[in-house]
Parts: sequence; C-alpha cells; structure tokens
Amino acid sequence: MGTRDIRMTMEIEQASEITIFAAAGWVEEIEASHDTQKWAGEQAEAAFLNKATSLGLSVCKPWGDSERYDLIVGSGSRLSRVQVKSTQYEYPAKHRYSIRNLHHGTLYTEEEIDFLVVYIVPLNIWYIIPVKACLNHRNLRFFPGFKNSRGRFEKYREAWWRLQGRKVSNRR
Repeated sequence: MGTRDIRMTMEIEQASEITIFAAAGWVEEIEASHDTQKWAGEQAEAAFLNKATSLGLSVCKPWGDSERYDLIVGSGSRLSRVQVKSTQYEYPAKHRYSIRNLHHGTLYTEEEIDFLVVYIVPLNIWYIIPVKACLNHRNLRFFPGFKNSRGRFEKYREAWWRLQGRKVSNRR
C-alpha cells in the first residue's frame, strides 16, 4: 500500500465518518476478542508496565509470543525475564485467589524465567516471586484478605525491590 493509497483511505474515513475497520466488519471481532484470557493477560502486562516504570524500572516487551516470559525488566546492569499472571476471581469459601504456574500445561523453569509476577486484580496487589520459590508447584494460592496471613507467598507481596536487584535484610 503506497502513500497515495493511505491518503485516499484516510480521506474516505474522514468523509464517511467511519473507519475502514468498521466498514470491513472487524469492529465486532475486535470487541469480542476482549473477553478472553489473552486480553486479560495483556491488561495485566499493561498494569505491570505502569507500576514497574513508576518505580524506576525499565521494561521491554519481546517481539511476538514465542518466549516463555512476557517482559524483560532492567535495573542498572541487571536484566530479569518476567512472566505475568493475573486473577480476578476469589474462591469465597476459602478467601483465596489462585493461578496456574503453567504455560500450555508445562511448569516454568529457571532456564526460562527469573520471576513469576502475580497480580490480584480486584485488590491491586502484586507478588514478585523468584521462580525458584514456585518450582514444582502447578497451582499457586494467595490469601491476601487475611491480616497477618502466613501463606507461602506472602513474603513476596509488593516485593518490587527484588526486581531492582537490591538485597534488603528487613524484608519479610
């Protein structure tokens, strides 16, 4: 498509006040695609990008969907491969949230990612978990609603300092 074609397309859109996407019937397909796990994952990645950059971290997105990690996070000379998972659904009877530590049925390994980042959407809570802490665990459970929770992953709640490459002795 040349420059002339692009200009003509833009003129048609402006004159008709409808986008070429809408004219082609793609709008409904795009809207329908927003109710998927992929879309939820993209929203979690965007929320992570916002939070991480607000804390001074650099965030890069690899091209395509072929890698086992979603993002690369930089802090100084350190780069970390990050897989972002999110959940919106609480198991009311147990007051817990749960995610699967899998990609297409296979557990993540230390060779593939450095951190698993879990976002509890309704509570706006983040867990920054080193992959070593969740090896061999297919399902990860979180109990953020309990004050003084002693859940396995509570020490990783809002542990952004781990991505910054700092060692803090007074952290949980």
